[in-house]
Amino acid sequence: MPNQLHRSKRRQSLAEHEAVLAALAAIARRERTSVMALLREAARETVRKRTADPLHAAALRPLVARLAPKMPARFASAAQLSRFKRTQREFDRVVLDMNLATPTAIQNRNSLVASHQAVRLVNFDQAHASASV
Repeated sequence: MPNQLHRSKRRQSLAEHEAVLAALAAIARRERTSVMALLREAARETVRKRTADPLHAAALRPLVARLAPKMPARFASAAQLSRFKRTQREFDRVVLDMNLATPTAIQNRNSLVASHQAVRLVNFDQAHASASV
């Protein structure tokens, strides 16, 4: 039977986990937030620290990109479009927060026209010309 107390083993007791969770609960009460919000904040901070290394960022980027909201072929209602856009904004915000994308990369991904292409309006002057001229 292997030695459970060997130096190479990293075992944390239930008491240690309970102590951490109790401290988090006290902090959450004091800051009038939830333990889950504190855990989310800590998780994002951990990702942010790791993505400072370009190799880590490159490994995480495709993994997170697969979770991006997928646009349906057709929107059945304005509400469905609104939900999709809200989900996309939330996803973009978290990807920016974790330093996994730049604002330019997000703009290029979400845009119909690439940022290096000039936008041209055809017949704009004719469509908006007043009839009295």
